Amino acid sequence: MIQKITIVDGNPDVGKNPLNDALEKSISALSENNLVKVFHLHKKKVKQCVGCFDCWWKTPGICRFDDDTGDILRSIISSDLVIYSTPIIMGMYSALLKKFHDRTIPLVHPYINIVEGECHHKKRYSNYPKIGVLVEPNDSSKEELELVEKIFSRIKLNFHSEVKFFYPINSINPKQLSHEISHL
Repeated sequence: MIQKITIVDGNPDVGKNPLNDALEKSISALSENNLVKVFHLHKKKVKQCVGCFDCWWKTPGICRFDDDTGDILRSIISSDLVIYSTPIIMGMYSALLKKFHDRTIPLVHPYINIVEGECHHKKRYSNYPKIGVLVEPNDSSKEELELVEKIFSRIKLNFHSEVKFFYPINSINPKQLSHEISHL
């Protein structure tokens, strides 16, 4: 089955490096049987969230900033799967991807539901994509990788989704990734 996949590349390091190489090969493999849209955040204009909450109250679902974030969010919410790609830098996913994640709040309502015994935002849309994560571990410890994986497992709660995979790039090849995604 053909899936719509949005890839959000949070790698701030342009040029030749292991994450960019793995991502390029993964995009090629995934594009053979899916509709793939890629956003390289280092090439996009993504302003910092200022916490004004206009996207909840003044213009529901729409951020006050006119930058590239709106296009990325529209692609994500219309996808079956969103894949986040990031290096682990000082024990955390990239600041570029974190800045983007802060801007995803228009995808949910300001109203609250109890999920797994915790307060989480209500859905704005009927369907949300599944989540996949590709990381370049660099010199990360096992604990640092587990922390980043836990953060994405928390993101999925407000995103009304599930994390289908969390792979260090050295643990999976692009063809295997494409095969696994085709069976989600």
